Amino acid sequence: MKAFAKFLACAAEGGGRPLLLRRLWVPVFMMAGIGVLSGSPGVQTGDWSFIGMDKVGHFVVFGLLAIAWARVFPRHSWSAGRVVLLATAAAAGFGALDELVQAFNPHRTFEWQDWVADAAGALAGAAAYVWLRPVQAFLELEFRHIRRLRLPRPRTN
Repeated sequence: MKAFAKFLACAAEGGGRPLLLRRLWVPVFMMAGIGVLSGSPGVQTGDWSFIGMDKVGHFVVFGLLAIAWARVFPRHSWSAGRVVLLATAAAAGFGALDELVQAFNPHRTFEWQDWVADAAGALAGAAAYVWLRPVQAFLELEFRHIRRLRLPRPRTN
């Protein structure tokens, strides 16, 4: 409980807003978008369904959702394993809830394989973000630093 209180109290550098409030909106809006899209009958994979593109989509989307959740939790005061576990649980739990809701939608069907792809993507995304420094460094790059990057200009003949 003490760690959770510390989590809620950690403040942003100079901004004064809790870090939780600065980063929580991303996974919340992602979950809202996933919920809206999964409730609509028009989300289909079409001709690509024979190669499992549906499962690849689940893997990627829930991996990104787990990364968004991993960014919310304080990595400086919590262990990396705890952050990966909580981010994976948040994303995979939402995936299970989403699949359960689809069971009651006449336009959609419940597939446990979709949830397995959700959970696997969530674990892969959270683990990659927490334990692979290049992934974390790329995702933490601030927009003000991007304009400093100089790309080579194409040569004109």
